Amino acid sequence: MTTTRVINSFLLFALTSITTLAQQISFKSEADRNQVSLGEAFSVGFFIESNTDSYSIDRPMKYPDHKGLQVVGEQRSQNISYVNGKGVIEDGIILSFVAEKEGKYQIGAAKIVINGKTYASKPINVTVKEAGMAHSNFRRSGVNQQPVFLESKVSKTNPYVNEQVGLSVKLYAKDLSYLNRKQNFRQGNLDGLSPKIVKSSPENIKQEIVAGKQYFSEEIARYYVFPQKPGKIEIDPFSVDVILPSTYGIEPVEVRSNSVTITAKALPEEGKPKNFNGAVGQFKLNTSVDKKELSTNESVNYDVEVVGSGNFNSINLPEVKTPKEIEKFSPKKRDAFKTYDEGMKGKVAEQTVLVPNSEGSYTISPVEFSYFDPVKEQYVTLKSDSVNLKVNQSEDSENSKSTEIAKTSGNSSSFSDMIENVNDNKQWLLFTGSLVSIVALGFFFFRKKKKSGEINNDVEEEIIKPINESLDHSTNDKFKPQKQKFVIVEKSEISDDLIIQDLEELEQKINTDDPKEFYKLQEKILSNVAMKKTNTDLAHFSEDLITNKLTNTAIDTEIISQWKLLFSNAQKAKYAFGGLNQDLEDVYQETVLIVEELMSK
Repeated sequence: MTTTRVINSFLLFALTSITTLAQQISFKSEADRNQVSLGEAFSVGFFIESNTDSYSIDRPMKYPDHKGLQVVGEQRSQNISYVNGKGVIEDGIILSFVAEKEGKYQIGAAKIVINGKTYASKPINVTVKEAGMAHSNFRRSGVNQQPVFLESKVSKTNPYVNEQVGLSVKLYAKDLSYLNRKQNFRQGNLDGLSPKIVKSSPENIKQEIVAGKQYFSEEIARYYVFPQKPGKIEIDPFSVDVILPSTYGIEPVEVRSNSVTITAKALPEEGKPKNFNGAVGQFKLNTSVDKKELSTNESVNYDVEVVGSGNFNSINLPEVKTPKEIEKFSPKKRDAFKTYDEGMKGKVAEQTVLVPNSEGSYTISPVEFSYFDPVKEQYVTLKSDSVNLKVNQSEDSENSKSTEIAKTSGNSSSFSDMIENVNDNKQWLLFTGSLVSIVALGFFFFRKKKKSGEINNDVEEEIIKPINESLDHSTNDKFKPQKQKFVIVEKSEISDDLIIQDLEELEQKINTDDPKEFYKLQEKILSNVAMKKTNTDLAHFSEDLITNKLTNTAIDTEIISQWKLLFSNAQKAKYAFGGLNQDLEDVYQETVLIVEELMSK
């Protein structure tokens, strides 16, 4: 990363404008923590704060000195908040650093020229210490004598409730071949935490120096966990079997990681907004309407979305409040967030349909959303702008009387037409009545004969055959009986190629007009991969049976739970009116992940 890239990043969000006397501008730096373990990344943000975006950057930010620290990431940050009723615009860049050895480091002052004035941030001091037992077991006694060991590590040991915390499980081996001999990974107890699994990169094998010795490392699991209660939460050791040489040849050896303790902090009561519902992270609020001028009885879509990173599971979007003259329908919610390598990111959106009943000018009040920012350690309230709607009288309303008269006069002619149609169809009605009579008499005769014991198959055939022939020769196809076909399904071989082909077809159905076609194929894929994994045929297939068999194969309970959820949703979606309001791209990615997990074990 070069200084030029940082300069270009600032130029992208800098706006040239007129400077006013009311401007309040400051430039500051903030670190997410001041004490970290060796090898742990930490972030420092450099922010311009102002009560307006009407300022110009005359000279871009000068990169701060960071001797002994390596920049490993950069991201832009933009936020609008309201503090004591006043809007504050915050724009900046967040840099991620990592130290190569223990010690005390300083990130120097960054400088920037705004409206002809030079601003400088305060230096940031950070202490890098050797990883402790609660955070890592890299340096535990005897590590350098072990050919292989497992390590659990969290990104933060004292987070707030609902704050996302990275949890990494790494396998270290002196011999690279040992990494390919692992099996039966077992997850530690995550009670008190809401976990989200992250699919690790397939190329994550690295070389690392541990206690002065060279090891090959592979991240075999990564989670983002969200503490659900304040206090100490213990993460039990994870374990995995590794095939190692022994006196008797080779045998699986259980390798266990260290336990990790998280001490979660309760969210502060001071300054907590009334509309706060538990959202923790960094977010932005966006609102929009698809039109601002419309006619009565015409609909307008009001969209509200919260975008950012953090715990999306605890987000409830604010309610849209409208004047009594505007009818409001239940909002349609859409979740579009994922768990990435850097954490949970995306958005939660709702669309509310509004229909004005009378003409006039109306104002939709602003909506507010509050969250807790764990970096700033304070509550932030975001507020949208109000929306003005101009509603004109609809032409349909003005002509309603003439329309009703036309409908009334039209009814007379329709009644005449109906009488005429009845006369034209007399012959068909007589035929239908005769046919019903024949069927009734035939079944009466059939039951009478059967009761007296005189009926046989030949008689039954003579009775049913003419009825079927009459129905088959009917001029109206909708009265033709449909023959029910019963197919005995034999157990078939389900190949990996077949499942892969179905996944490719599933990807093509993401943008289909009818989502039910997508879910039908998804249900088939999930059934096939589960039957193949458990050696179960279709005749004996049931969700409970498959779940029990998967559990007995030592597959992670999280994987089994995700399979059950996807399978259940696929079944519901086939019959759900209006679908499940899911992002099919997300559903496809989750299906691929589960299929890969089941096929690889």
